[in-house]
Amino acid sequence: MRIRHAPAVTVTRRGVLVVAVTLPLGGLFQAALAANPAKHVDLDISSDGDLLAFRPDHLSCPAGASVHLTFYHTGKYVSQDHDWVLTRPGAAEAVAQAALEASEKSRWVPGKDPRVLAATPPCAKGQQVSVDFTAPAPGDYPFLCTTPGHGAVMHGVLHVTPG
Repeated sequence: MRIRHAPAVTVTRRGVLVVAVTLPLGGLFQAALAANPAKHVDLDISSDGDLLAFRPDHLSCPAGASVHLTFYHTGKYVSQDHDWVLTRPGAAEAVAQAALEASEKSRWVPGKDPRVLAATPPCAKGQQVSVDFTAPAPGDYPFLCTTPGHGAVMHGVLHVTPG
């Protein structure tokens, strides 16, 4: 029987120092990740049948969460599209007005407006659309439908809580 010996390993002071310093830091990093896992939130919202309203009209998520919002157009008779547009606080009326003015010329694209934080594409009755976004800082953020004339009554609030 032949016995093989493992090759010799040289240990330096520098190697010991690197291990001694990085090992606890690696544990702290893993603990921080475990304490604050990336949050993912799925939100569902719909039109209130053929009424100009969202159901529900209040949503909630934590700040910094990865949000996947699905919007369902549950109307059966009204043929107008709806969308879901999240705006900065205090900007909903101005966004609704911009959509109204743009409708006279062409379809307005809310995602190109700096007051808009997230928006679904237009959604036809009986269909669904979705949008992915990162939840903003804690606070209350208005959302609305930008189909001309809808924003005045078809609106709600996304309440963002501290992460």
